[in-house]
Parts: sequence; structure tokens; C-alpha cells
Amino acid sequence: MQTLKFEMAIAGLALFALGAFVATRPTSAEAASVEPVATRAFTEADFNVFDRGFLLGDAPCAVGMARYKMCFGPSPLEARMQAGSIVPADVPLVTVEFRVIVETTLKEAPLQTVRFGQSLALVDPETRVVVDMIRLTAPDFARAREPVMVAG
Repeated sequence: MQTLKFEMAIAGLALFALGAFVATRPTSAEAASVEPVATRAFTEADFNVFDRGFLLGDAPCAVGMARYKMCFGPSPLEARMQAGSIVPADVPLVTVEFRVIVETTLKEAPLQTVRFGQSLALVDPETRVVVDMIRLTAPDFARAREPVMVAG
């Protein structure tokens, strides 16, 4: 008889725990409020994803993702690009590497994150207009957003 009382107490505790779990679970309205919000600009967290000044094997790397063994080389195109620029028609809009997209914040559809050398650009694929751009070699996020002055 004592075993039956003990089993009933365990069953009661299990039911209490299940009830507490169901009662404290977020409702669908609360769950919807924590969904990620897509942005139209790069964030400081996007800039901080990248590693600067590291060695990849024996070769120095100015910027990349050391944990994925990725090093980004410079591109002549990136010096000419800035927010508001139009990507030339002969330049393909190749989406940035998958690992970069996974690490950066969600961007608004249909904007496309494109890497030009050591810079990231957020481009509208329909108009080819650069909506936002960051230079990954900059020493901090504020300077990463400054346009590059090209001697003309």
C-alpha cells in the first residue's frame, strides 16, 4: 500500500510539472513578437563578425573569417562603390558566401548581400543600387561606413 502512495505522489508531481510547463509557455502572440526583424543596413554586429590581422597558415590576412579559414583579398571595384552607387551591368551580383550570411543579421527581402573584395554591399538586385556598404578593413564600425575618397 505504501508503494501505491509513493507512485501516486510521483504521478502528481509529474502532472504538476506538466501543468507548470504549459502555463508558462509563450502564446502565439508572444512568440511572434520575438521573430527577427530584417534590416536595410549593416549593423555593428555584422562588422564584428569578421576577423582582422590574422595568419592563415603562413600568410597574413587583413580581413576574413579565421574560424572558417576564409581570407578576403582587395578588389579594384570596391574603391568605386558606396551607398547610392549603381553596380555596373557587367559585374555579376554574386551573393556573399553562405557562412557570412549565416553570421550576419537578417536583411530585408529582396536586398542581396554582396562582397566586393574586402567590403560588403547591400544591393537591390532589381535596380542594382547599393543601399548600404561597409569596409571590413576599417579599424571600427564608424569608419567602416565612411565612403572611400577616390582621387580623380
